[in-house]
Amino acid sequence: MAVDVEYTIDELARAADTTVRSVRVYHERGLLPSPEVRGRVGYYDHDHLNRLETISRLLSRGMKLNGIKELLAAWDRGDGLAEVLGVPEQPAAATAAPVQEYPDPELPEYAKQALAANADPVDTYRLNNPRCGDLAARLVEAGLAPSDAFHLVERLRADCDRIADRYAEQVYGPLAVEAYTQSGGEVKDRTKLEMDLAIARLIAARAADELIDQAFARHADQIVANSSHGSAPPA
Repeated sequence: MAVDVEYTIDELARAADTTVRSVRVYHERGLLPSPEVRGRVGYYDHDHLNRLETISRLLSRGMKLNGIKELLAAWDRGDGLAEVLGVPEQPAAATAAPVQEYPDPELPEYAKQALAANADPVDTYRLNNPRCGDLAARLVEAGLAPSDAFHLVERLRADCDRIADRYAEQVYGPLAVEAYTQSGGEVKDRTKLEMDLAIARLIAARAADELIDQAFARHADQIVANSSHGSAPPA
């Protein structure tokens, strides 16, 4: 059973490797949504942590707070990249890129049901995987056909499934399961197992997020370097 992780402001700052003062500044500047307040305590969730880590990454790349605020606001509105950067839109035909052919992954049940009902494939992500929906929608804005965008995101999902399947047992074992197997198996031990699994999942997800961000950054840097030398970006 999944456990929703909540953070006080001190816990959030520690989890994001930043300071409480920085969290308050980002909130005051409108970069970080308000926490849920119960009593006199504000509680932050995983979305706040993701947002805070995104802000830190953008700051480390030299962006100023005002620019980050505009970028995040545009992302929240669902603006296309051209709108965010303030450059003219290119015709869809000029920006569309061919989709590489790979065997289609096994679709999750919600996607099968949506497609069987002739629903827009991109809309299948709205409730189940909203961030996948953001990616698919932006791919469509860039010129891909909705079906191509859907299958591209599905291949990404399938790749992530394979990564999780490969490492979950090895990560969960030392971080959670081994302690439970040595316990008495009581209710309190199972509760601790659920919490330890949630923490292990969070740690692994943050490591994977950092690695994939670094990998994408390498590709982006290479495209910029090629462009500066007059070369066409890699296909």
